[in-house]
Amino acid sequence: MKVKSFKKKLNRKQVPYRFNFDLSAVPRQFFEEILRASYERGIHKRMANKAMYLVRMFKLDELTGLDLQNAITVVEDMLEICIMSEMGRRKFGNAKRKALFLPHCSRKYMDSRCKAIFDESIPSYLCQKCSSDCLIRRAIEIAEERGYDVYVVPGGSCIPKILERGGYDAVVGVACGMELKLASKFLSNIPAQGIPLVKNGCSLTRFDLDSLKRALI
Repeated sequence: MKVKSFKKKLNRKQVPYRFNFDLSAVPRQFFEEILRASYERGIHKRMANKAMYLVRMFKLDELTGLDLQNAITVVEDMLEICIMSEMGRRKFGNAKRKALFLPHCSRKYMDSRCKAIFDESIPSYLCQKCSSDCLIRRAIEIAEERGYDVYVVPGGSCIPKILERGGYDAVVGVACGMELKLASKFLSNIPAQGIPLVKNGCSLTRFDLDSLKRALI
């Protein structure tokens, strides 16, 4: 595992996207189409054309307020992550010890109303399950029922330390598309599944819970 080089890369200042987006209003069919497209043979060669087609088909720029090129960038990244996840699906399914990494910015509250405790020794937030409708709480409960160790991390720089001592055979990561693509380059020997955020930013970020359920095999 190239954990040291991964950690060094993540410790550099990263700007995942220079714009914010929110795909929450996009129809469910869009995400189903992203998943279906990842199965198509030769999709790598037609990535840009496919992304533009999906943006125009679902009027993504109009629904989100993104300009056309930024909308295409987001969809291209989502397609690439789906493809990478699908390519490693079989090895991932055969793994025994798995971990899920969730972004702390998807918590319902980012202030004292959130009762999560940050444990520097892990490092991870320990969810106290204070809000039944918190996206992080719901994701944790689903993952733990399926035997996953779950970490709610404040940033990608926490992940190498956890992986070094965890002895995990496979991981699932929830993050913005560019961060997932970066992680895949440095963790290429670990089977992984990536779940891109559908709403980015510094707080109240969101991911698709159905997509997470599908990944947690």
